[in-house]
Amino acid sequence: MSAPLLDTLRANERVPGWDGTPLAVDIHVPPRAQWPVPTVVTRTPYGRSAHLAEGAGWRGRGFAYVVQDVRGRYDSEGHWQPYHNERGDGAALADWILTQPWSDGRLVAYGGSYAGHTAWALAAERPAAVPAVVSMGPSMALGRTKFERSGILRLAEHAAWWLERADARTSRDGLTAHVFREQPRLLEHLPVMHLGERLGARLPGWGHVVENGPHHRAEGPDTAELEKLPTAALHIGGWYDLLVDEVLEHFHQAGSALTPRPPRSLVIGPWGHDLAYAPGTRIGDRDHGPASRLDLGALQLDWLRRVLTEETGGDHSEAKVFTIGADTWWTGRSWPPPGTDTVWYAHHDGSLARPAPPRGGQRRFRYDPADPYPSRQPAVDRAPLAARTDAVRFTSAPIDAPLTVAGRPVVVLNALTSAPSTDWIVRWNELTADGRCLELAHGSVDTGRDGDDSGRYEIPLGPVSVTLPTGSRLQLEVTSSDFPRLARALGTHEDRYRGTSCAPAQQTVRTRPVDGTRLILPTPGDHTPDHDLTEGESP
Repeated sequence: MSAPLLDTLRANERVPGWDGTPLAVDIHVPPRAQWPVPTVVTRTPYGRSAHLAEGAGWRGRGFAYVVQDVRGRYDSEGHWQPYHNERGDGAALADWILTQPWSDGRLVAYGGSYAGHTAWALAAERPAAVPAVVSMGPSMALGRTKFERSGILRLAEHAAWWLERADARTSRDGLTAHVFREQPRLLEHLPVMHLGERLGARLPGWGHVVENGPHHRAEGPDTAELEKLPTAALHIGGWYDLLVDEVLEHFHQAGSALTPRPPRSLVIGPWGHDLAYAPGTRIGDRDHGPASRLDLGALQLDWLRRVLTEETGGDHSEAKVFTIGADTWWTGRSWPPPGTDTVWYAHHDGSLARPAPPRGGQRRFRYDPADPYPSRQPAVDRAPLAARTDAVRFTSAPIDAPLTVAGRPVVVLNALTSAPSTDWIVRWNELTADGRCLELAHGSVDTGRDGDDSGRYEIPLGPVSVTLPTGSRLQLEVTSSDFPRLARALGTHEDRYRGTSCAPAQQTVRTRPVDGTRLILPTPGDHTPDHDLTEGESP
Protein backbone atom coordinates (compact mmCIF):
# COMPACT_ATOMS: atom_id res chain seq x y z
CA MET A 1 0.00 0.00 0.00
CA SER A 2 1.43 3.34 -0.99
CA ALA A 3 2.15 5.97 1.64
CA PRO A 4 -0.35 8.86 2.00
CA LEU A 5 0.74 11.92 0.03
CA LEU A 6 0.93 14.12 3.11
CA ASP A 7 3.49 11.74 4.63
CA THR A 8 5.82 12.18 1.66
CA LEU A 9 5.20 15.74 0.40
CA ARG A 10 4.76 18.98 2.29
CA ALA A 11 4.58 21.94 -0.10
CA ASN A 12 4.61 25.66 0.71
CA GLU A 13 5.98 25.30 4.23
CA ARG A 14 7.87 28.15 5.95
CA VAL A 15 11.26 27.92 7.65
CA PRO A 16 12.82 31.01 9.30
CA GLY A 17 15.95 32.49 7.73
CA TRP A 18 18.91 33.66 9.79
CA ASP A 19 16.98 36.70 11.05
CA GLY A 20 13.57 35.06 11.33
CA THR A 21 12.34 36.01 7.83
CA PRO A 22 9.93 33.26 6.64
CA LEU A 23 11.36 31.40 3.64
CA ALA A 24 9.27 28.98 1.57
CA VAL A 25 10.21 25.31 1.22
CA ASP A 26 8.85 22.14 -0.33
CA ILE A 27 9.72 18.95 1.53
CA HIS A 28 9.80 15.50 -0.10
CA VAL A 29 10.46 12.52 2.19
CA PRO A 30 10.33 8.74 1.77
CA PRO A 31 7.73 6.72 3.71
CA ARG A 32 8.15 6.67 7.48
CA ALA A 33 9.38 3.09 7.46
CA GLN A 34 12.58 4.31 5.77
CA TRP A 35 13.35 7.13 8.20
CA PRO A 36 15.87 8.53 9.04
CA VAL A 37 17.48 9.28 5.65
CA PRO A 38 20.04 11.69 4.13
CA THR A 39 18.60 14.97 2.82
CA VAL A 40 19.40 16.59 -0.53
CA VAL A 41 19.10 20.39 -0.23
CA THR A 42 18.61 22.92 -3.04
CA ARG A 43 18.20 26.65 -2.51
CA THR A 44 17.18 28.48 -5.69
CA PRO A 45 16.12 31.95 -6.89
CA TYR A 46 14.33 30.44 -9.90
CA GLY A 47 11.23 28.97 -8.26
CA ARG A 48 11.13 25.81 -6.18
CA SER A 49 8.05 24.51 -8.05
CA ALA A 50 10.28 23.63 -10.99
CA HIS A 51 11.80 20.92 -8.76
CA LEU A 52 8.66 18.88 -8.02
CA ALA A 53 9.60 15.96 -10.27
CA GLU A 54 13.16 16.11 -8.97
CA GLY A 55 11.88 15.88 -5.40
CA ALA A 56 9.79 12.86 -6.24
CA GLY A 57 12.82 11.25 -7.85
CA TRP A 58 15.03 11.69 -4.79
CA ARG A 59 12.23 10.52 -2.51
CA GLY A 60 11.83 7.35 -4.58
CA ARG A 61 15.53 6.62 -4.21
CA GLY A 62 15.63 6.81 -0.46
CA PHE A 63 16.56 10.46 0.09
CA ALA A 64 14.64 13.36 1.53
CA TYR A 65 14.66 16.43 -0.70
CA VAL A 66 14.18 19.99 0.54
CA VAL A 67 14.02 22.86 -1.96
CA GLN A 68 13.77 26.47 -0.84
CA ASP A 69 13.08 29.77 -2.56
CA VAL A 70 15.91 32.07 -1.53
CA ARG A 71 15.07 35.24 0.39
CA GLY A 72 12.94 37.68 -1.60
CA ARG A 73 12.16 35.29 -4.47
CA TYR A 74 8.83 33.70 -5.29
CA ASP A 75 7.10 32.72 -2.02
CA SER A 76 9.94 33.64 0.35
CA GLU A 77 9.65 36.93 2.17
CA GLY A 78 12.34 39.59 2.42
CA HIS A 79 14.39 41.37 -0.23
CA TRP A 80 16.65 39.53 -2.67
CA GLN A 81 20.18 40.84 -2.97
CA PRO A 82 21.97 38.41 -5.27
CA TYR A 83 24.83 36.61 -3.50
CA HIS A 84 23.96 38.00 -0.08
CA ASN A 85 22.25 36.30 2.89
CA GLU A 86 22.79 32.83 1.38
CA ARG A 87 25.23 31.69 4.04
CA GLY A 88 23.04 32.63 6.97
CA ASP A 89 19.81 31.43 5.38
CA GLY A 90 21.43 28.19 4.28
CA ALA A 91 22.73 27.56 7.79
CA ALA A 92 19.28 28.25 9.26
CA LEU A 93 17.69 25.75 6.85
CA ALA A 94 20.34 23.15 7.66
CA ASP A 95 19.78 23.55 11.38
CA TRP A 96 16.02 23.13 10.91
CA ILE A 97 16.43 19.97 8.79
CA LEU A 98 18.72 18.40 11.38
CA THR A 99 15.91 18.58 13.97
CA GLN A 100 13.39 16.73 11.77
CA PRO A 101 12.53 13.09 12.52
CA TRP A 102 13.22 12.01 8.93
CA SER A 103 16.77 13.45 8.90
CA ASP A 104 19.71 11.17 9.70
CA GLY A 105 21.99 14.19 10.20
CA ARG A 106 23.59 14.09 6.73
CA LEU A 107 22.95 16.83 4.16
CA VAL A 108 23.85 16.86 0.48
CA ALA A 109 24.28 20.44 -0.77
CA TYR A 110 23.00 20.26 -4.34
CA GLY A 111 22.62 22.77 -7.16
CA GLY A 112 23.71 24.36 -10.39
CA SER A 113 24.29 27.95 -11.51
CA TYR A 114 23.12 30.26 -8.68
CA ALA A 115 22.03 27.20 -6.70
CA GLY A 116 25.63 26.01 -7.01
CA HIS A 117 26.65 29.13 -5.09
CA THR A 118 24.06 28.43 -2.39
CA ALA A 119 25.25 24.81 -2.17
CA TRP A 120 28.85 25.84 -1.49
CA ALA A 121 27.68 28.53 0.95
CA LEU A 122 25.70 25.90 2.88
CA ALA A 123 28.68 23.52 2.94
CA ALA A 124 30.97 26.28 4.21
CA GLU A 125 28.56 27.19 7.02
CA ARG A 126 27.79 23.65 8.20
CA PRO A 127 30.72 21.48 7.05
CA ALA A 128 30.20 18.84 9.77
CA ALA A 129 26.64 18.21 8.55
CA VAL A 130 27.42 18.24 4.80
CA PRO A 131 29.40 15.15 3.79
CA ALA A 132 28.78 15.77 0.06
CA VAL A 133 28.28 18.58 -2.46
CA VAL A 134 26.94 18.10 -5.99
CA SER A 135 28.00 21.24 -7.87
CA MET A 136 26.91 21.88 -11.46
CA GLY A 137 28.31 24.91 -13.27
CA PRO A 138 28.26 27.08 -10.13
CA SER A 139 27.78 30.82 -10.55
CA MET A 140 29.75 32.07 -7.56
CA ALA A 141 29.52 35.88 -7.83
CA LEU A 142 28.30 38.63 -10.14
CA GLY A 143 31.88 39.79 -10.55
CA ARG A 144 32.93 36.35 -11.75
CA THR A 145 29.92 35.48 -13.92
CA LYS A 146 29.22 38.82 -15.58
CA PHE A 147 32.86 39.70 -16.34
CA GLU A 148 35.69 38.03 -18.22
CA ARG A 149 38.88 37.22 -16.38
CA SER A 150 40.24 40.29 -18.16
CA GLY A 151 37.65 42.42 -16.34
CA ILE A 152 35.56 43.17 -19.46
CA LEU A 153 31.79 43.10 -18.97
CA ARG A 154 29.99 40.18 -20.60
CA LEU A 155 27.43 42.59 -21.99
CA ALA A 156 24.97 40.19 -23.63
CA GLU A 157 25.03 37.83 -20.64
CA HIS A 158 24.47 40.70 -18.20
CA ALA A 159 21.60 42.08 -20.29
CA ALA A 160 19.86 38.71 -20.70
CA TRP A 161 20.15 37.68 -17.05
CA TRP A 162 19.25 41.06 -15.62
CA LEU A 163 16.26 41.37 -17.95
CA GLU A 164 14.81 38.01 -16.97
CA ARG A 165 15.98 37.41 -13.41
CA ALA A 166 17.01 40.44 -11.40
CA ASP A 167 15.36 43.32 -9.56
CA ALA A 168 12.11 41.40 -9.03
CA ARG A 169 10.50 38.70 -6.94
CA THR A 170 9.81 36.41 -9.92
CA SER A 171 11.56 35.81 -13.24
CA ARG A 172 10.42 37.32 -16.52
CA ASP A 173 10.98 34.29 -18.75
CA GLY A 174 11.05 35.13 -22.44
CA LEU A 175 11.49 38.89 -22.03
CA THR A 176 15.00 38.91 -23.51
CA ALA A 177 13.87 37.37 -26.80
CA HIS A 178 10.89 39.73 -26.97
CA VAL A 179 12.96 42.87 -26.35
CA PHE A 180 15.67 42.04 -28.86
CA ARG A 181 13.23 40.97 -31.56
CA GLU A 182 11.82 44.48 -31.42
CA GLN A 183 15.17 46.27 -30.95
CA PRO A 184 17.95 44.03 -32.31
CA ARG A 185 20.60 46.76 -32.04
CA LEU A 186 19.73 47.82 -28.51
CA LEU A 187 23.06 46.74 -27.01
CA GLU A 188 24.85 49.29 -29.20
CA HIS A 189 23.49 52.07 -27.00
CA LEU A 190 25.99 54.28 -25.20
CA PRO A 191 26.67 54.80 -22.41
CA VAL A 192 26.55 51.20 -21.25
CA MET A 193 25.95 52.43 -17.70
CA HIS A 194 22.50 53.73 -18.71
CA LEU A 195 21.53 50.82 -20.94
CA GLY A 196 19.44 49.30 -18.17
CA GLU A 197 17.01 52.20 -18.53
CA ARG A 198 16.27 51.18 -22.14
CA LEU A 199 15.84 47.42 -21.81
CA GLY A 200 12.08 47.41 -21.27
CA ALA A 201 12.01 46.65 -17.54
CA ARG A 202 12.70 48.57 -14.35
CA LEU A 203 16.28 47.51 -13.54
CA PRO A 204 17.75 49.70 -10.80
CA GLY A 205 20.56 47.22 -10.10
CA TRP A 206 21.96 47.24 -13.66
CA GLY A 207 24.42 50.07 -13.13
CA HIS A 208 25.46 48.80 -9.69
CA VAL A 209 26.89 45.65 -11.25
CA VAL A 210 28.70 47.61 -13.96
CA GLU A 211 30.01 50.09 -11.39
CA ASN A 212 31.52 47.42 -9.16
CA GLY A 213 32.94 45.42 -12.04
CA PRO A 214 34.76 42.13 -11.45
CA HIS A 215 35.29 43.14 -7.80
CA HIS A 216 31.59 42.84 -7.03
CA ARG A 217 31.42 41.24 -3.59
CA ALA A 218 29.68 37.97 -2.79
CA GLU A 219 29.32 36.11 0.49
CA GLY A 220 30.32 32.71 -0.82
CA PRO A 221 33.27 30.69 0.50
CA ASP A 222 36.65 32.14 -0.41
CA THR A 223 39.62 30.12 -1.60
CA ALA A 224 40.94 29.47 1.91
CA GLU A 225 37.56 28.12 3.05
CA LEU A 226 37.22 25.91 -0.01
CA GLU A 227 40.68 24.44 0.53
CA LYS A 228 39.77 23.44 4.10
CA LEU A 229 36.30 22.01 3.39
CA PRO A 230 36.13 18.37 4.59
CA THR A 231 33.40 17.61 2.07
CA ALA A 232 33.28 15.13 -0.79
CA ALA A 233 32.35 16.89 -4.02
CA LEU A 234 31.05 15.98 -7.45
CA HIS A 235 31.89 18.75 -9.95
CA ILE A 236 29.90 18.78 -13.22
CA GLY A 237 30.43 21.20 -16.09
CA GLY A 238 30.15 21.77 -19.84
CA TRP A 239 32.81 22.82 -22.32
CA TYR A 240 30.38 25.34 -23.86
CA ASP A 241 29.35 26.83 -20.52
CA LEU A 242 30.97 30.15 -19.59
CA LEU A 243 31.18 28.78 -16.01
CA VAL A 244 33.42 25.81 -16.82
CA ASP A 245 36.31 27.74 -15.23
CA GLU A 246 34.43 27.74 -11.92
CA VAL A 247 33.94 23.97 -12.14
CA LEU A 248 37.65 23.37 -12.64
CA GLU A 249 38.72 25.85 -9.96
CA HIS A 250 36.45 24.20 -7.39
CA PHE A 251 37.65 20.74 -8.41
CA HIS A 252 41.25 21.75 -7.80
CA GLN A 253 40.66 23.90 -4.70
CA ALA A 254 37.99 22.19 -2.60
CA GLY A 255 39.57 20.15 0.19
CA SER A 256 43.10 20.61 -1.17
CA ALA A 257 44.53 21.73 2.21
CA LEU A 258 43.42 18.54 3.96
CA THR A 259 45.21 15.21 4.35
CA PRO A 260 43.72 12.88 3.38
CA ARG A 261 41.81 14.93 0.87
CA PRO A 262 38.03 14.39 0.68
CA PRO A 263 36.82 12.37 -2.31
CA ARG A 264 36.30 14.44 -5.46
CA SER A 265 34.99 13.65 -8.91
CA LEU A 266 34.93 15.72 -12.09
CA VAL A 267 32.65 15.32 -15.11
CA ILE A 268 32.87 17.72 -18.06
CA GLY A 269 30.96 17.05 -21.27
CA PRO A 270 30.28 18.86 -24.56
CA TRP A 271 27.36 20.78 -23.10
CA GLY A 272 26.20 24.32 -22.47
CA HIS A 273 24.92 25.72 -19.18
CA ASP A 274 22.02 23.24 -19.16
CA LEU A 275 24.55 20.40 -19.23
CA ALA A 276 23.38 16.97 -20.42
CA TYR A 277 19.79 17.77 -19.45
CA ALA A 278 19.31 19.44 -22.85
CA PRO A 279 18.21 17.10 -25.66
CA GLY A 280 20.41 16.18 -28.59
CA THR A 281 24.12 15.88 -29.23
CA ARG A 282 24.70 19.05 -31.27
CA ILE A 283 26.04 22.40 -30.14
CA GLY A 284 26.02 24.96 -32.94
CA ASP A 285 27.58 23.36 -36.02
CA ARG A 286 29.39 20.59 -34.18
CA ASP A 287 27.78 17.22 -33.46
CA HIS A 288 29.44 15.26 -30.66
CA GLY A 289 27.80 11.91 -31.32
CA PRO A 290 25.82 9.53 -29.11
CA ALA A 291 28.73 8.98 -26.71
CA SER A 292 28.29 12.56 -25.49
CA ARG A 293 25.04 11.72 -23.73
CA LEU A 294 25.20 10.81 -20.05
CA ASP A 295 22.48 9.99 -17.55
CA LEU A 296 23.51 12.59 -14.99
CA GLY A 297 20.81 11.50 -12.57
CA ALA A 298 22.11 7.96 -12.44
CA LEU A 299 25.69 9.21 -12.25
CA GLN A 300 24.90 11.48 -9.29
CA LEU A 301 23.00 8.76 -7.47
CA ASP A 302 25.80 6.23 -7.90
CA TRP A 303 28.38 8.75 -6.69
CA LEU A 304 26.33 9.75 -3.65
CA ARG A 305 25.74 6.18 -2.59
CA ARG A 306 29.47 5.51 -2.80
CA VAL A 307 30.60 8.54 -0.80
CA LEU A 308 27.84 8.25 1.78
CA THR A 309 28.15 4.52 2.43
CA GLU A 310 31.74 3.52 1.63
CA GLU A 311 35.12 4.21 3.17
CA THR A 312 37.17 5.54 0.27
CA GLY A 313 40.47 5.85 2.16
CA GLY A 314 43.26 8.24 1.19
CA ASP A 315 42.93 10.84 -1.55
CA HIS A 316 40.21 9.53 -3.85
CA SER A 317 40.06 11.58 -7.05
CA GLU A 318 38.58 10.80 -10.44
CA ALA A 319 37.93 12.73 -13.63
CA LYS A 320 35.72 11.90 -16.60
CA VAL A 321 36.24 14.38 -19.43
CA PHE A 322 34.84 14.39 -22.97
CA THR A 323 37.36 15.00 -25.74
CA ILE A 324 35.73 17.05 -28.50
CA GLY A 325 36.65 15.88 -31.98
CA ALA A 326 37.61 12.40 -30.81
CA ASP A 327 34.07 12.16 -29.34
CA THR A 328 35.27 9.88 -26.54
CA TRP A 329 35.52 10.10 -22.77
CA TRP A 330 38.90 10.24 -21.07
CA THR A 331 39.22 9.11 -17.47
CA GLY A 332 42.00 9.61 -14.97
CA ARG A 333 42.73 10.79 -11.44
CA SER A 334 42.69 14.47 -12.31
CA TRP A 335 42.57 16.88 -15.22
CA PRO A 336 44.42 18.07 -17.21
CA PRO A 337 46.77 15.14 -17.71
CA PRO A 338 50.51 15.79 -17.61
CA GLY A 339 52.16 16.72 -20.88
CA THR A 340 54.28 19.30 -22.66
CA ASP A 341 53.67 22.62 -24.37
CA THR A 342 53.69 22.83 -28.16
CA VAL A 343 54.39 26.30 -29.57
CA TRP A 344 52.99 27.58 -32.84
CA TYR A 345 54.48 30.87 -34.05
CA ALA A 346 52.76 33.65 -35.98
CA HIS A 347 54.66 34.69 -39.15
CA HIS A 348 54.35 37.99 -40.97
CA ASP A 349 52.97 36.25 -44.09
CA GLY A 350 49.92 35.09 -42.14
CA SER A 351 51.11 31.55 -41.54
CA LEU A 352 51.14 29.71 -38.20
CA ALA A 353 53.97 27.23 -37.92
CA ARG A 354 56.07 25.30 -35.42
CA PRO A 355 59.40 26.98 -36.29
CA ALA A 356 59.83 30.55 -35.08
CA PRO A 357 59.92 33.17 -37.85
CA PRO A 358 63.45 33.90 -39.12
CA ARG A 359 62.90 37.67 -38.90
CA GLY A 360 60.49 40.21 -37.48
CA GLY A 361 57.38 41.53 -39.19
CA GLN A 362 53.96 42.93 -38.51
CA ARG A 363 50.31 42.75 -39.59
CA ARG A 364 47.84 45.62 -39.21
CA PHE A 365 44.12 46.17 -39.08
CA ARG A 366 41.74 49.02 -38.36
CA TYR A 367 39.44 48.71 -35.35
CA ASP A 368 36.25 50.75 -35.49
CA PRO A 369 34.07 50.60 -32.35
CA ALA A 370 31.16 51.84 -34.46
CA ASP A 371 31.38 48.61 -36.48
CA PRO A 372 32.74 46.08 -33.98
CA TYR A 373 33.83 42.57 -34.81
CA PRO A 374 30.69 40.47 -34.20
CA SER A 375 30.14 37.63 -31.75
CA ARG A 376 29.03 34.12 -32.62
CA GLN A 377 27.28 31.55 -30.47
CA PRO A 378 29.43 28.63 -29.23
CA ALA A 379 30.41 26.14 -31.96
CA VAL A 380 28.66 28.13 -34.69
CA ASP A 381 30.62 28.22 -37.97
CA ARG A 382 32.72 31.40 -38.09
CA ALA A 383 33.66 31.05 -41.77
CA PRO A 384 31.30 33.90 -42.81
CA LEU A 385 33.46 36.29 -40.78
CA ALA A 386 36.59 35.52 -42.79
CA ALA A 387 35.88 38.42 -45.16
CA ARG A 388 36.10 40.98 -42.37
CA THR A 389 39.29 43.00 -42.43
CA ASP A 390 39.19 44.16 -38.80
CA ALA A 391 41.22 41.15 -37.67
CA VAL A 392 44.49 39.46 -38.44
CA ARG A 393 44.67 35.71 -38.81
CA PHE A 394 47.55 33.28 -38.77
CA THR A 395 46.76 29.88 -40.26
CA SER A 396 48.73 26.63 -40.30
CA ALA A 397 49.09 24.12 -43.08
CA PRO A 398 46.85 21.04 -42.79
CA ILE A 399 48.15 18.87 -39.95
CA ASP A 400 49.45 15.47 -41.01
CA ALA A 401 48.44 13.61 -37.83
CA PRO A 402 45.70 14.03 -35.21
CA LEU A 403 46.52 16.67 -32.58
CA THR A 404 45.14 16.42 -29.03
CA VAL A 405 45.18 19.41 -26.71
CA ALA A 406 44.13 19.13 -23.05
CA GLY A 407 44.42 22.02 -20.65
CA ARG A 408 44.50 25.78 -20.98
CA PRO A 409 46.14 27.20 -24.14
CA VAL A 410 47.94 30.53 -23.89
CA VAL A 411 48.49 33.23 -26.49
CA VAL A 412 51.56 35.40 -26.16
CA LEU A 413 50.63 38.56 -28.05
CA ASN A 414 52.98 41.32 -29.12
CA ALA A 415 50.78 44.20 -30.28
CA LEU A 416 50.46 47.97 -30.32
CA THR A 417 47.52 50.36 -30.74
CA SER A 418 47.19 53.99 -31.76
CA ALA A 419 44.35 54.40 -29.23
CA PRO A 420 44.79 55.45 -25.59
CA SER A 421 43.79 51.88 -24.73
CA THR A 422 42.18 48.96 -26.48
CA ASP A 423 41.07 45.36 -26.13
CA TRP A 424 42.83 42.41 -27.65
CA ILE A 425 40.57 39.45 -28.34
CA VAL A 426 42.48 36.31 -29.26
CA ARG A 427 40.87 33.15 -30.53
CA TRP A 428 42.10 29.69 -31.44
CA ASN A 429 40.02 28.21 -34.25
CA GLU A 430 39.92 24.94 -36.12
CA LEU A 431 39.54 25.18 -39.91
CA THR A 432 38.02 21.84 -40.82
CA ALA A 433 38.67 19.98 -44.04
CA ASP A 434 35.07 20.64 -45.13
CA GLY A 435 35.50 24.43 -44.82
CA ARG A 436 34.06 25.27 -41.42
CA CYS A 437 35.75 27.57 -38.91
CA LEU A 438 35.00 26.46 -35.34
CA GLU A 439 36.21 28.27 -32.25
CA LEU A 440 38.12 26.10 -29.79
CA ALA A 441 39.04 28.70 -27.17
CA HIS A 442 39.26 32.45 -26.69
CA GLY A 443 40.74 35.00 -24.33
CA SER A 444 40.92 38.76 -23.89
CA VAL A 445 42.92 41.58 -22.38
CA ASP A 446 41.98 45.19 -21.64
CA THR A 447 45.11 47.30 -22.04
CA GLY A 448 43.48 50.01 -19.92
CA ARG A 449 43.62 47.60 -16.99
CA ASP A 450 46.64 45.51 -17.94
CA GLY A 451 48.73 47.86 -20.03
CA ASP A 452 52.30 46.99 -20.91
CA ASP A 453 54.62 49.56 -22.46
CA SER A 454 56.32 46.80 -24.39
CA GLY A 455 53.06 45.71 -25.98
CA ARG A 456 53.57 42.16 -24.81
CA TYR A 457 50.64 40.26 -23.25
CA GLU A 458 50.25 36.71 -22.02
CA ILE A 459 46.59 35.81 -22.47
CA PRO A 460 45.20 32.54 -21.07
CA LEU A 461 42.43 31.01 -23.16
CA GLY A 462 39.57 28.89 -21.90
CA PRO A 463 40.30 25.27 -20.98
CA VAL A 464 39.85 22.66 -23.70
CA SER A 465 39.95 18.94 -24.33
CA VAL A 466 39.95 18.48 -28.08
CA THR A 467 41.41 16.33 -30.83
CA LEU A 468 41.89 17.86 -34.28
CA PRO A 469 41.85 15.29 -37.08
CA THR A 470 44.38 14.94 -39.85
CA GLY A 471 43.72 17.60 -42.49
CA SER A 472 42.43 20.29 -40.15
CA ARG A 473 44.27 23.59 -39.87
CA LEU A 474 44.97 25.68 -36.79
CA GLN A 475 44.14 29.37 -36.83
CA LEU A 476 45.09 32.14 -34.41
CA GLU A 477 42.81 35.16 -34.81
CA VAL A 478 43.44 38.58 -33.25
CA THR A 479 40.70 41.22 -33.14
CA SER A 480 39.77 44.10 -30.83
CA SER A 481 36.12 43.37 -30.12
CA ASP A 482 33.67 40.52 -29.60
CA PHE A 483 30.36 42.34 -29.66
CA PRO A 484 27.80 42.07 -28.15
CA ARG A 485 29.28 39.28 -26.04
CA LEU A 486 31.71 41.81 -24.58
CA ALA A 487 31.31 45.54 -24.02
CA ARG A 488 33.42 47.50 -26.52
CA ALA A 489 36.56 49.52 -25.95
CA LEU A 490 35.71 52.97 -27.32
CA GLY A 491 39.12 53.95 -28.67
CA THR A 492 39.06 57.23 -26.74
CA HIS A 493 40.05 58.44 -23.28
CA GLU A 494 36.48 57.83 -22.09
CA ASP A 495 35.58 54.92 -19.82
CA ARG A 496 33.95 52.14 -21.83
CA TYR A 497 30.88 52.11 -19.57
CA ARG A 498 30.34 55.87 -19.30
CA GLY A 499 31.61 57.09 -22.63
CA THR A 500 29.28 58.22 -25.41
CA SER A 501 31.70 58.62 -28.31
CA CYS A 502 34.13 56.33 -30.04
CA ALA A 503 37.05 56.58 -32.45
CA PRO A 504 38.80 54.14 -34.81
CA ALA A 505 42.29 52.84 -33.98
CA GLN A 506 45.15 51.38 -35.96
CA GLN A 507 46.20 48.03 -34.53
CA THR A 508 49.55 46.35 -35.14
CA VAL A 509 50.37 42.72 -34.34
CA ARG A 510 54.08 41.94 -34.35
CA THR A 511 55.78 38.70 -35.34
CA ARG A 512 59.32 38.16 -34.07
CA PRO A 513 61.76 35.27 -33.69
CA VAL A 514 62.02 35.58 -29.89
CA ASP A 515 59.22 37.62 -28.30
CA GLY A 516 56.69 37.61 -31.13
CA THR A 517 53.07 36.49 -31.19
CA ARG A 518 52.53 32.76 -30.63
CA LEU A 519 50.03 30.12 -29.55
CA ILE A 520 51.06 27.69 -26.81
CA LEU A 521 49.10 24.42 -26.72
CA PRO A 522 49.28 21.93 -23.82
CA THR A 523 49.62 18.50 -25.43
CA PRO A 524 49.26 15.48 -23.13
CA GLY A 525 51.78 12.68 -23.12
CA ASP A 526 49.00 10.10 -23.21
CA HIS A 527 45.37 11.02 -23.77
CA THR A 528 43.87 7.75 -24.90
CA PRO A 529 40.35 7.10 -23.60
CA ASP A 530 40.01 5.38 -20.23
CA HIS A 531 43.72 5.74 -19.48
CA ASP A 532 44.36 6.20 -15.77
CA LEU A 533 46.86 9.01 -15.37
CA THR A 534 48.50 10.55 -12.36
CA GLU A 535 47.48 13.92 -11.03
CA GLY A 536 47.84 16.78 -13.51
CA GLU A 537 48.54 20.42 -12.88
CA SER A 538 45.78 22.87 -12.14
CA PRO A 539 44.64 24.56 -15.37
